[in-house]
Parts: sequence; C-alpha cells; structure tokens
Amino acid sequence: MKLMDYEFGFADATKEYIRKPEIFENAFCDTRNIVEKLIDGYEFLLIGRKGVGKSAYSSKIQSIAKLSNTELIAKLMNLNDFEFSTFAKTGIDNDVSGTQKYKSSWDFILLFAIYKVLFNDLQMTESSAINDVVFMLDQAGFSLDNEYKTDIVRLTKIKMGVGVVNFDAEFEKKYNSSPSNYLERISVITEKMLYGISDAYLNERKVVIIIDGLDDVLRYKKNKAEIISSLIRSVDFLNDKCAQFHKKIKIVLLIREDIIAMLNDPDLNKIIQDGAIILNWSNRLEELKKIVDLRFQLSGMSESNALKCWDKIFPPKIRGKSTWLHVLDHTLYKPRDILQFLKYCQMEYPNNETLSLSDTQNSLKVYSNKYFIEEMKNELSGFIDEELIYLIPTVFRRLGGRAFDLKEIVRLFDEQCNKCVTEDSIKTLLLYLFDAGYIGQLVSNGNKNGTKRSVIFKYRNPTARIDYYQKFITHQGLHSGLGVRL
Repeated sequence: MKLMDYEFGFADATKEYIRKPEIFENAFCDTRNIVEKLIDGYEFLLIGRKGVGKSAYSSKIQSIAKLSNTELIAKLMNLNDFEFSTFAKTGIDNDVSGTQKYKSSWDFILLFAIYKVLFNDLQMTESSAINDVVFMLDQAGFSLDNEYKTDIVRLTKIKMGVGVVNFDAEFEKKYNSSPSNYLERISVITEKMLYGISDAYLNERKVVIIIDGLDDVLRYKKNKAEIISSLIRSVDFLNDKCAQFHKKIKIVLLIREDIIAMLNDPDLNKIIQDGAIILNWSNRLEELKKIVDLRFQLSGMSESNALKCWDKIFPPKIRGKSTWLHVLDHTLYKPRDILQFLKYCQMEYPNNETLSLSDTQNSLKVYSNKYFIEEMKNELSGFIDEELIYLIPTVFRRLGGRAFDLKEIVRLFDEQCNKCVTEDSIKTLLLYLFDAGYIGQLVSNGNKNGTKRSVIFKYRNPTARIDYYQKFITHQGLHSGLGVRL
C-alpha cells in the first residue's frame, strides 16, 4: 500500500466522528474500560492534558449511542463558543465566591439540557411533573428548541429582572407566593426540574450529557476559576441527585489537567479525588502502538499484517534505537502526536510504500515545525502572555538544544521582549512548559561512585515537580523544527 491509502484520521476527534465515524466503531482502543466507567460508573470527570484523547472518548460514547437504538442517548454540549462573558453576569451576590457563585446558574443550564433530551429525544410528554416544568420554563422565556447560547442570554435577562412578569404571575397563581430575586427564581425552577426528573420513567434507557470544549474559558479573564469550580460542583450535585432518584442520567465533564490545576478551591479536592479519571499514556506505550496498529487495520489490512506494518514502512533503527522508540522520543506520549507524525509522513511522501532513514528524519522535521512547536504554543495560550509565547521558538533556537538555567533564560527573553521581563513571569512560563513536557530537568545525584546526571520529563514521570535551581533542557521533538542540530 502507498502511504496515501492509509486512514490516519484528523487531529480533532470531534471532526473524526463527523467525517470518519468508523474509526470509533472499529479502531478505538480502550483497554482500561474508561468508556464503561463514564457511562455506568461513578466517575464523571475525564482529566488529561491537551491532545491525550479526551474528546475521542466523547466521540466513542456518541458512537455507541448512535448504534444502541435509543437504549443510550448521548448529547454533546460543546462549550467552544460558550459566552462566558455573558454567563458571568448570572453570578449570585458579589460577596459570594468559590464553587457557589455560579452553581445555581449551571444547575439550571444543565438541567435544561437534560429536559431537552427527555422531551425532544425520549418524547416524555405524558408526565404531568415534566409538563408543568416545561410550561413554567415557557413562561420564563425558555424554549426547548433553543441552543444553550440563547438560554444563557435569557438567563442573564432574568438576572436583570427583564421579562419576568408573566413567570412571577404564573408562579404566584400556582404556589401562592412570588419570588423576589434571581436566586429565588432559579432555585424554584431547578427544584421543580429535579422533581420532574424523579418522576420520569426512562424504561431502562440511559442519558449521558457530555461537556467538552472548556478550553475557551481561558480567553476570558475574569472569574474563570469560579465559573469552572461552580460547573464541577454542579455536575457532581446533579449526578448525585439522579443516582438518588435511581435514574440512569449522567453528566460527564472533559477537562484539561492544566485548567484543573489553576483551581485553588479546597472544596473541590474530594470531588476530584472521587470522581476523576486521569488520562495519560506514560506507562502505556504498548497501547499507543495498538492505536497505530488499529489505524493500519482500519485501512483494510488484516490484524496480523497491521501488527507488522510500522516495521515495513520505516527503517528498523535510527541512532541505535528502534524507529518506534525514536519517534516516541519526539512526542509527549500522546495519541495525537503519533498520528500527526504519520499524517505528515503521508503528506510528504504520498506515493511511497516505505520511507528511508532520510525520509523519516525529514518527516520528523516537518512534524516538529508545523505541528509540535505550534501545539506547544497553543497549549500555553490563555496561561502565558502572548508575547512570551511568540518568542519561545526564537529563544529556544538560541539555546541550540543545550542545558540552561533560570538566570540565562531570563536574560534571553529580556533581550528579545519589548516589555520588561520579570523573573516571576519566566518562572511561570517554565512551570507550564515543564508540566506540559516541553522542557525537562537535568538532575544531579551524588553517591560514592561520583555524580550521576539524569533527565526528568513530566510526561514520562507524572509525579515530577519543577526545581528552579536545577538546569533545564528542551524536548527533542522541538529541535529539528527549530533548526537545532545536536
């Protein structure tokens, strides 16, 4: 087969599901049974760094639902273009902070998403409790046919007291009292929505709401930690309520590890400890190889031929290592990294059946320049000043792949940056680069036989912590794209 004939998919799992759904039917690797846990288990948080495959699990759940003949309904709530600035206006009193500030608003938005499934997908039109809620929502200006963005705008207007006369009048007529503020109105509605769910008859059917695309919250400067903390608290609360009602309704939240790390709310620790699955591949390299083999198999090969395909395409060794391990050294042990390397091989040499040593090294160079360096910059966006991010390739190129210390990297950025560079800003940059795996540390350990130096990268050793007094070294995957020769 020529390289152009292989199916390696897309960088974005959501696009893969739309364009190539067979990937999730026939070429999905889940030896840890994460999908089953997310659908039926207690765990509801899937945490991992950018590119480790969180969205692929969302797509797999949707694929299962599509083939289940309504036994499972899976709905994706993608927050890629979520109006966080609008949503921020729905926070309760200014003197309230932490996980409670936006919890009531999230409770409403997520419950309304569940109601849309119950009413529109499961056709639950005979429950009087649900019908009462739908009527109340209509009086408040919420339609089951609207997207969640419209719901957020309406929620903001309710917070401001706009257009609530009909709702208040209907509420007073039905319950002999009238809500006096936003929190009362939303609390009353959510209470009735929860009662409607407790009264719903699902007939053994399951509902999973999947929340993805939280990256966009990084563009929003104010209250983002409180918005996310409140979301996690709300999802945990609603999942507990559905379990209490013995309803197979669950909300799953996909979230980046670095976003979780910026939350300093101690109330969330127990929730995260109990409800999270951490997705990383540092000690599961054989599973990364299985993902690649499954893509070869998806391209029309038998299982036995797919297992041999990598070795048939690439030279056996590069610099004394197997080509597989050599390529892994240019990645962060992420499925996306390896599949994107194969895509660049495919783009550079579409008519080749095999690649020479020179072809493979050239493909690594293109992959490094067009993908790996850009992925580093994207991963830092929202956490680090954009000017510093823009200058990273220039500064790393000047380092030439050699080890460096804090003092030197501060000086190099200071020489390039128009703004005044502080040591603290560079420390923050180094922390994010280290946690993401784009830089490692040279650690010296002395013993009776002398001093031994080792290199520590966090993507290989997830428990590693940064030490600003040690020397740093850049990741090998950056070098060829930067024009660094070692």
